[in-house]
This record gives sequence, C-alpha cells and structure tokens, in this order.
Amino acid sequence: MKIKQVIIWLTILVPLFSEEFDSIQSNYLDSNNKPSHKIFLEDHGISKQNTTIKLTPYFSVSFSKNDLVAFGKELPKLSAKPLNLDFYLKHNKKYESINRSEQIWDGRVYKSNNEFILGGYSSKYNEQPVGVIDEKGHFTRIENNSASKEFPVLDIPDKHIVFDPFEKKLLQIQPSQNNRIEENSKSFLPLELYSKSESLVHSGQYDISYNSGDRTISLFYKIGSNVIEIARSRLNKSTITNKRDGYQPELIAGATQLESGNTISFEFEGSFTEAIKIKGDKLFLTVDTGLNKIAEEVQINKINLDGDFMDWRNTKGMSDPEGDYISYLFPNPDTDLLDFKVTNDDTYLYFYSRVVGAHGRTGEKGRYYWYTYIDVDMNSKTGYPPTRDDNCYFGIDIGDDSEAQFEFIGNKFIKTFFGFTGIGAEKEVLDGDLMLGPSFYSSKDKNNKKRNRYKVEYVHRDGIRSITHDYTEGSSEDINIALSPDGSEVEMRVELKGFLSTANGVPILQKGQSIHIAVGVEASSDYYKANKWGADSSPVIYGYTIK
Repeated sequence: MKIKQVIIWLTILVPLFSEEFDSIQSNYLDSNNKPSHKIFLEDHGISKQNTTIKLTPYFSVSFSKNDLVAFGKELPKLSAKPLNLDFYLKHNKKYESINRSEQIWDGRVYKSNNEFILGGYSSKYNEQPVGVIDEKGHFTRIENNSASKEFPVLDIPDKHIVFDPFEKKLLQIQPSQNNRIEENSKSFLPLELYSKSESLVHSGQYDISYNSGDRTISLFYKIGSNVIEIARSRLNKSTITNKRDGYQPELIAGATQLESGNTISFEFEGSFTEAIKIKGDKLFLTVDTGLNKIAEEVQINKINLDGDFMDWRNTKGMSDPEGDYISYLFPNPDTDLLDFKVTNDDTYLYFYSRVVGAHGRTGEKGRYYWYTYIDVDMNSKTGYPPTRDDNCYFGIDIGDDSEAQFEFIGNKFIKTFFGFTGIGAEKEVLDGDLMLGPSFYSSKDKNNKKRNRYKVEYVHRDGIRSITHDYTEGSSEDINIALSPDGSEVEMRVELKGFLSTANGVPILQKGQSIHIAVGVEASSDYYKANKWGADSSPVIYGYTIK
C-alpha cells in the first residue's frame, strides 16, 4: 500500500558506501595526514569539551495480568512466569561546545553524475534535488526553485546545512548559546563488549535470567562453559521507571501474541557488575576467561515464531534513530523504527523489527502497513526505487523487487502477503513466471494510463495463489508473524519458495544468494487524533547472504 502514486526518477542513485566520501573526508586531515572526524567536527565549531558520559542498564519484562499481586496490582506474584525478557543500554552524554548539531531528516544525500546531491522531501513534490554538497560538505541550494517553499529542508539557511562524510549524516549546525548540550540514545542487544586489551569480543552469547523467588534479573555473557554476569537488578517499586499495559489487537490466522497482549510490561533500572568497566561510551570486561577462544563460524540463532524474542537478542541488526520524523508527517511512535534484523534457515527468511510504540496500532478505522524492501539482484535498475513519495517513506536507494508485508485495519490484523515488482503484472505472478526488470509501483501513470509492469501483491491460501488488495482479509499461509506482549517488537517468518521463480525455474530467492534489504512502516495516526500519516524506514542492510 502507498498513499499516492510513486514518481520514478531517471537518475540512478548510487548507494553511499564509505569510499564514496573520500573526496570530502580528505579535506579534514589530522597531524598524521589521515581523514579525521574530530577535525571535521572542530572545523564546524563542535569541540565537545568537558564531556561527561553516563551508561545506564535497563531491563524489561512482561507478565500476564493474571499473575499480578491482587492488592494494588503493582508487582507480579512471586510465582509469576516472566514473558519476553529484554535489556537495553541508555547513553547520556553532556558536553560544552561553541556550536551544536542536529540531524536533518527532511532530505538525504546521494551521488549522481559525480556530484553529491541533496534530495529534499516534500508532501507535494515527493523527493526532488534541491541543492548540491561541495567538497567540504557544505550545501548550496538550486537557485530559482519556484517550489522551494514546499521543501522543509530549505527553511534552514544554507550556511547551517553541512554533510558529515564520516557518519553519513546531514546536519544543521547552529550556535549553542553557551548552553550545555545533552544527547540521549539507547542501544539494544547484542551490545559491543571489549576485552582488557581493548579488542572487540566476538565469541560469546547473551542470555537473560529472571528469578521469580526474589524478582531478580541478570544479564549474562556466555563464552563456551564460562558464564559472566554483566548486569543485574531487582524488580521493585524503587527500580521501576516505566509500566505499560499490553497491546491487544484482534488477531486472525497468521498472527500470534503471548497472552493475547493481556499483560503489563515493566521497565526498571539495573547496575553493572564488577565484571564490567566503563571507559567513555564503551564496555570492557574485567575478566579474560574464555576470551582467547577462536570464534567459530557465525552461529545462526534458531528462531521460534512465538512472540518471545529472546532468540533474537544475539542477532545483530540495523539500528534506526528514535525521533527521526519528517516535518510534514505526524510523529507517530507506532511507526518510529528502532531496530531491524534478518536471519534465515534452509526453508525460511526471518525478519524482526522494533518500534517505539506498537506494531499495528491504529484508531477505529485506521490503517497500518509493514513491508520489507528486497533488492534480490542487488541492482537498483530493477524493481522500483522506493524513494520518499507522497507522505510515505524515507529515501531507500535500492531497487525493490520483492516484498513480504502485513496489514492491520482498525486494530485488527488483516493479512500477510507478498509483493513483486518486475516485468509484467498479475498474469505473470499468477503463472509463477517472474522476470526481474525496471518497473513501477503504481499500475497507472500520472495521466491515469494503465501500465504493463507494476507492483503486484499476492497470497497463497489452501495451495492456491491469488491476487490481494488493501482491506482484503486473508493471510498468506507461508508468511506468519508474532507480536511481543506490548506490540513494540514483531517477528515474521517467510517461506523462501513463496517469492516464486523465474520462467526458467530459477527461484527469486534461494540459499547462497546475496541481497540488499530494509524495512518500512506507515500508518494513519487517528489513534492520536491526528489526520496526517506517520512513516519510517530502516537503513539498508547491504549484501545480506542467505546462508
């Protein structure tokens, strides 16, 4: 689903890998004549002096409402079964600086014809080039742009817009007014741990344990037979920082949820054990037990589609900043992505995402859509480019050939379904004879003329393939999802063969294949009594190999 028709630009957008920024980075060299992020920041008045950093561990656990203490219902019974144990690290940084920087979300930087272009986002004109980035990372807008008032990024003076080539961020630089600057963020498992020798530790696995007898909880790091307690806490009134009711959507076949969301989730502050030493914003193990083990081939964590997300805690993903809202969209927490992960086994692809709010939550007549963008041939010229269009998406610089999706209407799960965008349309999908190639999202062009190639959405039910549309109930039997008790996390299992094959019988997706992939979500905001939609997309995972 999309709100309006997508516009396809003729310019081929090049993914910005680190080497793309060499020409800009080379203008910020340190005393060793090497590109330096520190020099870049200092050159723009961001010196970060008198810095203080605080890292605080937090735990999260859910319980059935039937397992709460009867009086007051403020704590779980000692016999209560914990659901969906979780952990995150809160980063708090304070510093002084002449200038301060804020990331700009109303545009993105891409390379075209050996120039760095700033593409601005507009509710009226979609994504369009609004200026260029020079070799110092500075911005100059395109003159005589009659539509400039439609692009929020152009409300910022040119001299305040700078592209950071080291962190690949578009920044607004402005005076700090001598105020102490504070930055907050969260990181989720798996965390990065360092050894005494300051090398990154790769060989272990995280685990979380809850003791119902005294309501204590611990985060462990396991290396072979060695178990190191990293952090601990006790669930009581003094440690609880947040308590929220579960999210209870109506579910049909194809979706499950622990305790049907009839739960309460507790977040509570913990502390690190003596096994951890904090240096700056990094965690160091104070013990070397087992750290000399050679990491074996990367373990594929077995995923059980059950709404308990502990089996995802050791899978690395792609994080997305909280609050990365576009000016003309509603800041909807239910579409604010924080994390995206992917893994697989011989039969299935598994996807995971986390949002600030709850997946699927809408008002009485609201709509909610979640989808993976899959560039199956790592070729941006095939499929369609899901750049920002009509109140929908962040810029995604890949060709979207295939999608796995789900839909909620009015807090009811409607279906899971596939999408394919290539040569042809419904007939080719129904026949299962697909061909990759340049295509379009919409079946009609801007003149309302029918196209011969566009995105087609389909399901498999009772062994029969059929075309599906928005609002049509009935989930594809080879795509299933499970929600966490509070709805903030979702996991999806997709059968590889559901993506179909080419006319020559070659599967669109198969083991050994490398793909580019990202996730996107969009929803109406009537739950928050707002008319605008909210939307977000994750950064792209480039070159994921189906192992």
